[in-house]
Amino acid sequence: MCNSKSKASYFQCARHVWTEMTCVAGTVCRVVRNNAVCVDPNTAVQVSDSDRDVQIACPTNNMTMCDGSDRSSFYTCTNNKWAKMKCDHNTVCIVRHDKALCADQATANAPVQPCTVAKSTRCVPDNRRVFQVCSDGFWANSTCAGSDFCLFRANAAMCVDKATADAPVLPCKQPNATRCVDGSAVAYQVCSDGYWTNATCNRGSVCGMKQGAALCHDPKQPIIDVPDQPCSNDGTMQCPEDNASRYQVCTDGLWANFTCDGTNVCRMSGDRAVCGDRDGADAPLSMVTLHAPTGYRANVSLGTSTHALCAWSITALLGVTALALGAGV
Repeated sequence: MCNSKSKASYFQCARHVWTEMTCVAGTVCRVVRNNAVCVDPNTAVQVSDSDRDVQIACPTNNMTMCDGSDRSSFYTCTNNKWAKMKCDHNTVCIVRHDKALCADQATANAPVQPCTVAKSTRCVPDNRRVFQVCSDGFWANSTCAGSDFCLFRANAAMCVDKATADAPVLPCKQPNATRCVDGSAVAYQVCSDGYWTNATCNRGSVCGMKQGAALCHDPKQPIIDVPDQPCSNDGTMQCPEDNASRYQVCTDGLWANFTCDGTNVCRMSGDRAVCGDRDGADAPLSMVTLHAPTGYRANVSLGTSTHALCAWSITALLGVTALALGAGV
């Protein structure tokens, strides 16, 4: 049979062992009359209709191999006969761990690089919009959505906006610490996963420092006059009465504001704040649909600033192991 990895070679079965053979220079392997033969690629091979229907035997069911003459096709061994299959959409056949599989063009054309830690991620150095995931022992390419770029933080690749990706990489030591950004009245940073992460105050607010923390406030109100919201037990959660879509977590002795996703509202489940359907605001908690964590806005400072983070950053940002943004009660 022809070698799916090389058009100029084929395998010959001798004493129940496949031996790779090489075609003469300038020729390629083709299957003609149930045999692999080397032919001139520029010369048409005459094949009768009966030969076209010949099914080639294969030794082991579920074996697979790519079609050496068509990247979008592969063969699978079914009932000890090779059956030709097509890859879906714009994918092509590649071989990983001696198994044929269909992958996107970027993955197929990328150098084959092995990896050891399953589901680990990394950014691609020569393409800032592409990241890789360790899958089945090899790095597989993926692309960030929209106009996002890949950023590697805390031993993981993540997709972020261009401003965040272009920001200088500066380490920090104190988790959840905040500071205003020099040269910008509205930008501030949060210490997350050991690095300063950029965030922006809401429109109409500016960043200022108070009691060692960044605070977004009305520029018409002096920073000294902005009231603090002290709390006594770190990790305590509550739903404030003045905003149904907001919840608060006691952090470093002060209430930090966070918002529920979309149309959800804050509800209390024991001593935990959870976010549920607004339509179920008056229903018993057991009847409210709770939502899985999604991208959310976090008012890390004491004012009304917003900071876009992905759901996997919740634990690192808050320093608690279970923040109920729709987790089960």
